[in-house]
Amino acid sequence: MSLALIAVLFVACARDASRWVGQPFAGLLFLDSGIVVSIGEAAWRSPELQRAEWARIVEVDGRPTPTGAAVHAAVAGASVGRELTYTLRRGSEVFRLGIRVRHFTWDDFNAVFSPMLGIGACIVLLAWLWLARCPERPELRALFALCMFLGIVLITGPDQYGPYRFTPLFYLALAAVPPAMGQLALAYPWTPGRWARRLTAAAYALFATLGVVLVASRFHPAIFLPLLYLVYCALANALLLYIASLLSALLSARRSAAELLLALGGALGSSTIGIVILVAYPLLGEPVSAAWLIVPIALMPALSGLAFRGPRRLVLGGAR
Repeated sequence: MSLALIAVLFVACARDASRWVGQPFAGLLFLDSGIVVSIGEAAWRSPELQRAEWARIVEVDGRPTPTGAAVHAAVAGASVGRELTYTLRRGSEVFRLGIRVRHFTWDDFNAVFSPMLGIGACIVLLAWLWLARCPERPELRALFALCMFLGIVLITGPDQYGPYRFTPLFYLALAAVPPAMGQLALAYPWTPGRWARRLTAAAYALFATLGVVLVASRFHPAIFLPLLYLVYCALANALLLYIASLLSALLSARRSAAELLLALGGALGSSTIGIVILVAYPLLGEPVSAAWLIVPIALMPALSGLAFRGPRRLVLGGAR
């Protein structure tokens, strides 16, 4: 059932994303709150537009734009090639930028939206196929939960830049990714005991609440952005917990090194490029490529599923 619902979601988001093609385009992407994001293509923007990232568009040509939909409406009403003046606010700073309207092309679609839609669908399908082979394995259930929430985030990714139909679902799924990663860390390669299930349930409840707050506060950058960074920080820490667990099992030499190295390759391969980009981003003069961030994520279900086909996991303190 979950796979069917995600398929319906994919069709809806792919259809909406394809409708961008041939339409007037602002040359930058922004959320339904008008907050400009760093995802994009170098061909869209000049280096000085990096200043606009994570600032909120409050006016276009002097007309107030309280929402991202209002910004899109202003752009749609302008002819291609015309320069629009955007007024942006970041905290107490207010500044203006002039940006020419351009067409959104299939090349733009393939560079930005295709990786989100394609990899999102791919990781959900891969994790489901692994789970279908051994549905009783808790590590495969945890992998599917992680890929399902992450897949929803990616599939609804294009919608976050318009038309904003699935924004609440996006943030609720995003908030569920850190506890899903924590669930995987507790399910493989060790099994701490019943308390792990209680801890996982509590983490999901806590982050579901955080997701609701994200949705409610998205028009208030002073609240929204710190909470968004908190989700990212929690995900990074859950990933580190999982990697540390894998290394601990590898050093103990109490299970197959090949199996653990596959799982470790999935964890590191899916995240290393993204981490490098985030660390180096202040030195870059162009937006972050969606493909470089997203495509490696497919390594997680591909390599982890291969690893989890091995013998049952170990229990802390001894073999099962």
